[in-house]
Amino acid sequence: MSLSKSRLELLHRVAERNEQQALAALRAAEARQAEAASLQDELRRYLDDYQARPVGVPNPLLLDNQRQFLVKLDTALRAQATAVDTASQRVAVAREAWLATRRELRISLLLQEQGAAEDRRLADRRSQKETDEFALNRHLAHGAPQP
Repeated sequence: MSLSKSRLELLHRVAERNEQQALAALRAAEARQAEAASLQDELRRYLDDYQARPVGVPNPLLLDNQRQFLVKLDTALRAQATAVDTASQRVAVAREAWLATRRELRISLLLQEQGAAEDRRLADRRSQKETDEFALNRHLAHGAPQP
């Protein structure tokens, strides 16, 4: 059973809309990943800069504060690395979803093309049948013996 032309067009419009939504979701996930990676890079640079700072006169309280701050920066950097990993996983999921909708879109296009080809074949058959009937009627009208 073949789908009607209007149903194929509806299927294609839905597939296009789904593909566009999946692409938008992918782009949003990529933007969040880039933002998380940028923040991670910024934290890493800040940590590197802070560690490279020369220490003035050694003061036990100052050294303890610096150590605690470095621990907090390291914790923040590890948390941000986790956020980057999570964002990367979300990008991978969104990419797979987008690819699936792209396949659906290609299938809907293929179905439309097949439907159009079937319509052309049927039109060609009708045209050939009309031509054959016209030729037979013309032949019979000129007094040819009937088979």
